[in-house]
Amino acid sequence: MNDRANTARSFELAAALPEHLALGADVARTLRRLPQASDIDNILILGMGTGRTAGLVMHALTVAVIAVPILVESSYELPACIGSRSLVIALSGSGNTDEVNHAAATAAERGARLVAVTSGGWLADFAGDHGGVIIPIPTEIQPARATFGFMVGGLMGVFEQTGLLRAATQWIDTTHTQLCLRRHELHAHANVATRLAESLVERHVTCQGDTPIGGAAASRWKTQLNQTARQPASISFQPDASHNEVVAWDSCNPLMGEAVVLLRHPYENQRVSRLMDLWTQYLDGKVAVHTVRGAGETRCAALLDLIMIGDFTALHIADARALNPNDVPYISQTVKEGFAPPQRLRARDD
Repeated sequence: MNDRANTARSFELAAALPEHLALGADVARTLRRLPQASDIDNILILGMGTGRTAGLVMHALTVAVIAVPILVESSYELPACIGSRSLVIALSGSGNTDEVNHAAATAAERGARLVAVTSGGWLADFAGDHGGVIIPIPTEIQPARATFGFMVGGLMGVFEQTGLLRAATQWIDTTHTQLCLRRHELHAHANVATRLAESLVERHVTCQGDTPIGGAAASRWKTQLNQTARQPASISFQPDASHNEVVAWDSCNPLMGEAVVLLRHPYENQRVSRLMDLWTQYLDGKVAVHTVRGAGETRCAALLDLIMIGDFTALHIADARALNPNDVPYISQTVKEGFAPPQRLRARDD
């Protein structure tokens, strides 16, 4: 597949976010042998890259509505609290993500219940051998970045099936509606993503949002600008940024090639919203600030709306720079060299 075909396919996958979200949830709803809410003391989501971002999105959406702690880890290490009453959800597009696999193996050693969201690889084999539950990612949803919507939908479906998130269907329905509206807008010749791409190309971008909703969206923006557009980017969170980072812009040289993207939505805390308004005013004349507003009937809809805009923006930047958005040799080759998979545990009988 040539660069032009890769770019076209990447746009198709980005546009399919609402369908991927619904599909992931539908597959998860068919699962059996999941623990129920009364049997779960905590939830751990394991993921690197796209998997981590999906976990952060789920944490942002549920931390205030689910009574058990929800942790997101991108490490070989596990928190000490993970044990036999833990639900561990391991996310890996390939099934061969070294950090995720080692952490999943450690979780199984401690007796945790394991769910694997993956297209196959070592993780699928391990989960199958050790009584885990597998949510298979369709092989046509590739590269790993494109599995984001399926992963988030799968997480929502798992939380729903355990009885922890009864609002999952409403969230998915409202999000699907909003994303279809946004997709129609993004397919227009001139839209928010094309305008942003023109302003952000070849700049270092600070992606900023409130905690937790806008910040989760900023995490996806940052990684998409890194991988898809191959530009440096940073993440910043409000309200903490107003207590430190803001003064760093006092001596910013407009020629440094910096830009700030503020990710806003209707569900901001009023005090934080005021801080972000003040931030925008303070940075006027110091650095280019671009405000992007997500919409939707629920927090889930607004968050995924912001993410869809970011995915398209990164693709438009890659297109303007004549880059193949899927060509990331360091990640696909170098970072995976020389790592043996975890040693297999004895297979469970259940």
